[in-house]
Amino acid sequence: MLKKYRSCIPMTVKYLVCLVFALLPLLTMNTARYSAAALTELALIAVLSNAIALKRPVPANIFNDIAIFLFNAQMAVLFFANYYIETVMISNLASAEDLSGNAVEYIAAVIIILIASLLPIRAVGRCFLDRAWKTCASILIAAALVGGSLLLVGGVYSPFVNYGILLKQEYKIYEMRKLVSQEMDTDDISAAFYSEEVSDYRQKDAALPEQPNVILIFTEGLSQNVIDDERDIMPNAPALEAKSINFTGYYNHTFATYRGLSGQLYSGYQMDNLDENCLVSLQGVLSEEGYRTVLINAEPLNGDFTSYLNALGFDEVIGDPEEITSGLADSYTDGEVYELLWETVTSLSESDEPFFTAIYTFGTHASFVSNEEAFGDGSDDVLNKFYNSDYQLGLFLEKFEESSLADNTIIVDTADHAAYQASEFAPSFPDYVRSSSQTDEIPFCIYYKGIEPETIEVGGRNSLDLVPTILDYLDISVPNYFLGDSLFSEDEGNSAYDTIFYSEASPLSTEGGMIANLGEEETEWFEDILRQYFAAKLSNPSSDALENVNTMSSTRTETSLSDDGQTLEVAYTPAGRESYSQYWFAVWSAENAQDDLVWYQAEKKANGTWAYSVPLSSHSLEGEIEIDIYGGSTEPTDKLDLVTILLP
Repeated sequence: MLKKYRSCIPMTVKYLVCLVFALLPLLTMNTARYSAAALTELALIAVLSNAIALKRPVPANIFNDIAIFLFNAQMAVLFFANYYIETVMISNLASAEDLSGNAVEYIAAVIIILIASLLPIRAVGRCFLDRAWKTCASILIAAALVGGSLLLVGGVYSPFVNYGILLKQEYKIYEMRKLVSQEMDTDDISAAFYSEEVSDYRQKDAALPEQPNVILIFTEGLSQNVIDDERDIMPNAPALEAKSINFTGYYNHTFATYRGLSGQLYSGYQMDNLDENCLVSLQGVLSEEGYRTVLINAEPLNGDFTSYLNALGFDEVIGDPEEITSGLADSYTDGEVYELLWETVTSLSESDEPFFTAIYTFGTHASFVSNEEAFGDGSDDVLNKFYNSDYQLGLFLEKFEESSLADNTIIVDTADHAAYQASEFAPSFPDYVRSSSQTDEIPFCIYYKGIEPETIEVGGRNSLDLVPTILDYLDISVPNYFLGDSLFSEDEGNSAYDTIFYSEASPLSTEGGMIANLGEEETEWFEDILRQYFAAKLSNPSSDALENVNTMSSTRTETSLSDDGQTLEVAYTPAGRESYSQYWFAVWSAENAQDDLVWYQAEKKANGTWAYSVPLSSHSLEGEIEIDIYGGSTEPTDKLDLVTILLP
């Protein structure tokens, strides 16, 4: 009898480990539904494994080992990251060393998962039921557990349903890559995103020189709630915002760093982390305007990241691997990188050439701890790293204000993306509930010494608008392919995308500062646009597109005559940057001097086009028909296209 019980010890240990992993999310999540779903599915694994083991012990152990490994891996990721495995995690595995602050915990979890997964199981209950009855009972119990899981907690909380979601995401990405490669063969595909100018909503302040220097600060993973926290964790950041043009209700448009830096500098989206962008960037524009462009690399020992930065097109990327002394993951500490920034800009200021210097700080990365300055008694590592980053920013600003640089330099302060909501983040901010693990309100302010402070609420618009806003403020207008628009616009601007978040999963809307899923039609439209943009940014735009914005105009309006000649079908496809909520077709016969002018309100189709069947009986059945395309919200305001049709 004792030997029989001993044979159950490995299986008991195996399930106890699973039980611990299933309950861990209770420590970091604000709902018990994840643990409820996990416990339900753990019971299902146990029942099915036992049913198989009654007849086939070896296949039962193989099934159980795989299922338990997948279960524990998913629950461990949920505990550490606060959400299940996603495609963005897989794409960022190349930079796994950036999470080295929690290396001990991660390695321990991996070892425990591997050992527990390989522990053997055995069939139980032989003394109570014969095999046939035990098999039937197991199937009935499993069915009840599946039904209970779906009814009580739903698929969104299920570890195994989320594996299905992950596979679906990976397949969508595979399909996207395949379609993008086909789109790249399309002539002038970039023309759909072309704009002749940067919208000029704001005149440059008279106190600024003709070409002021620009310092752009990207803080790693910083949400506005950290800055606004009543514990005054980051006192220098809100002080800077208070004396700047400060944009509130502003969200990151993508996640994480690889996508965030390139996505903001080019005002676009990334398909893969290391994709290059052949379109127009902030550094490219300023270089053409005579600026010296420099990027400071906080991770010069990270080969992939350094190659990625070198491909962004700055004149120089600064960062000496031999200077790395004390930063985690072989990086500069925030104190060191801000000192490097100061040395760089003071050196650049000795030239008559204006400069644009961008910096990405690294010390607030998930899992990192500060080995410089501490917040309060230093007991909270998360608060320490944010406090230290702000402290080093304050030292830099103090030196900046006392120097001649302050007379001819603007500072733009923002983040590469929202704070990473890892397991250590939530306990440090227990009163802050996030609607999304990847997008959140982030800082963005523009400062120079003589600026008139101003707060501009932008209602959920996102970091696609960073570059157009900076260029608008500098009074620089150039042909471009920016997906965003200037935040200085009084209304919602002219971007169809600057309230859409996208990384690799399903797109989200941040319109009005409310995070929600896009509707089915909107998602289909957006993913179609993404394919075109990804193809465009990987292709060199034609010179014709840069020279003439009107090359695509007429191709966006299509017409066809019905078989009986009584109806003219008109369909208009909005250009990539348009964001009108409604479209109208003004139709009249050319020979009658508009005496038969009729306005038709177009109807939106599932593919994103706007169409209307125009009855020719209201106009003319022969000769020329003129069609003006207008966009607007409640009434037609902006003329977008003019088409002339010659009827037979």
